[in-house]
Amino acid sequence: MPKSKKSKTKSSSKKPYSSSKPKADPLFPSRKRVFRLGQDVLPTGRDLGRYVKWPRYVRLQRQKKVLYQRLKVPPSIHQFTNTLNKNEATEVFKLLEKMRPETKADKKQRLQKVAESKVRIAFFNN
Repeated sequence: MPKSKKSKTKSSSKKPYSSSKPKADPLFPSRKRVFRLGQDVLPTGRDLGRYVKWPRYVRLQRQKKVLYQRLKVPPSIHQFTNTLNKNEATEVFKLLEKMRPETKADKKQRLQKVAESKVRIAFFNN
């Protein structure tokens, strides 16, 4: 297909942009925007996160963090803020099981064995 030739002369009557501004309405005069405190418009990019109503759990965890920063907690209470994981907890419970005081039944059984051993020693010595 042969290409069509375009005319090289441009018409100056058509303007791409109109240079005349629309006339301002006298009832609503335009004023310069003021960005100072308490004035017309807030500038874009301001962080409004402080003014959001956050969910309850978020507020609680933030309040807890602030309280821990502001209060001096005694070491005897502070030790309970960090917990053990499951493996360490089982080791500790095994150790504490060995150190648990004996029950009345265990004590009775132990004393019974001691008494029997004393009787045997006394019987063989005579």
